[in-house]
Amino acid sequence: MKKGIIMEMDDEFLTLLTPEGEFLHTKRLNQLYAVGEEIHFFPMERVNTSSSFNPLKNIFKFKPVWAFIAVFVLLLGSFFPMYQNNKAYAYMSIDVNPSIELAVNKKMQVVEITGFNKDGKKIVSHIKNWKKKNVSELAKTIIAEMNKEGYLSTKEHIIISTARTIEPEVKAEKELKENIEEIKASIDKQKVELTVLNATQEEWKKAHKLGITTGKYQENQASVNETKSVKTKEQKKQDDSIPVEPIKKQKENKALQNKEFTETKKPVTKKRVNGKIIPPGQWKKNEENKSKQNQGQAKKQKNQKEKKSESKKSLKKEESKEKAQARNTIKNKNWKNNKRNNVKSNNAKKSKSKEKDTNKDHNKSKKKIFWESLK
Repeated sequence: MKKGIIMEMDDEFLTLLTPEGEFLHTKRLNQLYAVGEEIHFFPMERVNTSSSFNPLKNIFKFKPVWAFIAVFVLLLGSFFPMYQNNKAYAYMSIDVNPSIELAVNKKMQVVEITGFNKDGKKIVSHIKNWKKKNVSELAKTIIAEMNKEGYLSTKEHIIISTARTIEPEVKAEKELKENIEEIKASIDKQKVELTVLNATQEEWKKAHKLGITTGKYQENQASVNETKSVKTKEQKKQDDSIPVEPIKKQKENKALQNKEFTETKKPVTKKRVNGKIIPPGQWKKNEENKSKQNQGQAKKQKNQKEKKSESKKSLKKEESKEKAQARNTIKNKNWKNNKRNNVKSNNAKKSKSKEKDTNKDHNKSKKKIFWESLK
């Protein structure tokens, strides 16, 4: 790894000047760069640069040019620490109801302070001599001012979010972590709820586009995600409670309806009756009237059939009644005849028995007369 000053930038590569006087190239990373900025980089062996840069290579072959560059680098070196001190390494947002953002350099000094809403601007206006102040000290001052104005008594919840503008550096990250821990300790003493968040550079940009701090942006995103998860859980419960078979039937019915619709749907054609073109609406009405008439005729025919079937049924019932009556009368007649015959036979039997008795009596009388005559 080497150290150098950025001399030229394009979409893919950076051209850097090293302390040894070499012009080297490195691949451009997804971060913010500025011409004249000193960075650590991994040099590349060959880069196909544009033709506009080739004349510069020829110029750098001359010794006077090298001397001029050396002077320029010395001058730039004197101004570069000042630029580095004013450049933001990270942005720290403090959100209660007032929303405030602090721009912090690598030395953890505040180089910029911004109020993002009315209450935030009010708090910022009360803070004096904040420039190049340590971030933890200034954060404590801001929180104390918020407490003084009564914001912490109504909403006892603070969100602190940090976003890096460049690739994290070990030394700077260590100092930033120490400062956040110091802020935490001071807030814990006040018995206020604290949430510490880390934001990406992309989230920081999105928040600024919306005109809010990264802390507010992350809080809003968390609440949106929470509502989405609740909705999905409720939807899942509803889906679980609905039986599968009715849904399948509904889908099948819809598919059948769509199929019938596609089958019945025909291209519109001009209808003529007696050489005259009938509008589609009129034709449709005529068709509807015809269908109604056909339905009425069908209903009449159905009613007639029903009436016929009912009359047939009633006739059959009457016939069955008549037959039953005839059977009953025949049975009665047979019973009477049988009774009469029985009476006649009984009378004949009685008359025969009487005749026998009379004959016996007559014979007895004859015998008596005969025996008497003998005597």
